Amino acid sequence: MPVRFRSAAHWAVLLIALVAVRADAQTTSTRAGLAERITEALDASAFNDAYWGAYVVNLSNGEVLYDRNAERRFIPASNMKLLSTAAALDALGPDFHYATRLYADGPIQNGTLLGALVVRGAGDPSFGGRFRDGDALGVFREWADSLRALGIRRVEGPVVGDDDVFDNVPLGQGWQWDDLKWYYGAEISGLQFNEGTVHVEVRGTSPGRPARIVVEPDYGYARFVNRSTTTAGGSIREGYDRALGDNVFTVTASVPAGRTETEDLSIVNPTDYFASTLVGVLRDHGIEVAGEAVDVDEWGRRPRYETFTRVATHISPSLAEIVQQTNEDSNNLYAEHLLRTMGAYVYRGTDLPTGSAFAGFEATRPFLTRIGVDPESFRVADGSGLSALNRLTPFGLVSILRGMHEHPDRATREAFEASLPVGGYTGTLRNRYRSGDARGNVRAKTGYISGARTLSGYVTSERGDVLAFSLLCNNYTTSTSRVNRAQDQIVELLADYEGR
Repeated sequence: MPVRFRSAAHWAVLLIALVAVRADAQTTSTRAGLAERITEALDASAFNDAYWGAYVVNLSNGEVLYDRNAERRFIPASNMKLLSTAAALDALGPDFHYATRLYADGPIQNGTLLGALVVRGAGDPSFGGRFRDGDALGVFREWADSLRALGIRRVEGPVVGDDDVFDNVPLGQGWQWDDLKWYYGAEISGLQFNEGTVHVEVRGTSPGRPARIVVEPDYGYARFVNRSTTTAGGSIREGYDRALGDNVFTVTASVPAGRTETEDLSIVNPTDYFASTLVGVLRDHGIEVAGEAVDVDEWGRRPRYETFTRVATHISPSLAEIVQQTNEDSNNLYAEHLLRTMGAYVYRGTDLPTGSAFAGFEATRPFLTRIGVDPESFRVADGSGLSALNRLTPFGLVSILRGMHEHPDRATREAFEASLPVGGYTGTLRNRYRSGDARGNVRAKTGYISGARTLSGYVTSERGDVLAFSLLCNNYTTSTSRVNRAQDQIVELLADYEGR
């Protein structure tokens, strides 16, 4: 093909266009240009009634790249988990483990324990199947084997659940009543089994007939009224109800024939749930239990563990693994337990109940002060962010991120950063950042409750600098997906930022 020579006028037009493109690209090479684009995203007309807080810091040199309402207080939603997990890792270390212990109170005669079995809870939120390939009852079976190894075939007394490592407040301050039947509103207890839930499957049978309800584990602790229906086709319609303070569920789900609707539903009184399930497993394994499952507060005496016989001990996964689950999948129950664990294991005061959420926040104060955050700038109502009463600041959240990024203990630093979802790949960011320079680059914690959508984390810029950011949106009436797009647009701008 012959070479075609361009006219001088053509080259002049092309040069002007290239200069214009280059000038436009340069806007992300300066702090002013970056700030202009972030402001443009936040000032979109969709957010006329929204309240935005945004703060971005280059952790490589400490430069503040953006600040909007950074020291004002916002509802953080699940960004609250950044505080709970960071403070717990800082105080307890990533190798901390919970130990839940089973004791025998009384002598053993002719195969009978003449007394009670007592389970001393440590606050472990993970006791169940999540870290055992779904085998929620595995530890209980192991405990049955331990009892049989001691020659015990019958327990004359009750099975006592001791949850007193935490206080007796099962819910976070300000939780909404209509959240409480779902897994994410599960009750808190110093003795926890299966994350305070039962797994329910509603299986379509024949059109016009009730669906079949299957519950796991099923030892009768929760009861179900079946008002479900099976349809010939269409979509699944979930329907579950539970009165406050009751473990009777009414199921009104509508399920097409041959399909299954699944839910994890929360139960009332996790301590009794733990103890009663243990009773059921022991009986299944040939150990007769004459007594009932009781809470230690109803036993009528205080345990004297130094006089008991320790039968078995269950050691939890490491705190690093628990924090990973907390942040990656935004597990509310785990975050609540971490805050109360701080109140039980770290708090040294006497003015607040040991193992309470308030004692837990008091225990975070040294950490916050050390990283340059005034604890009084926060309001902590729970550990998970489910409460709309929480208040954090973008500055405070970025300070937590910075403090953990610069933490003197490498294992603590790595455990925290590894716990955050990766854009386009893991956890709550799996379906965001499916393309672009933030994909596989941004690590951040999402947050959502009604009217609050939040995102805080780390992203590496084009020049290789680690940027910490917090993007908090409150009081919006546009769609949450529209807020997501604005947040993602800003994160992409940070990933493409060429300045230093």
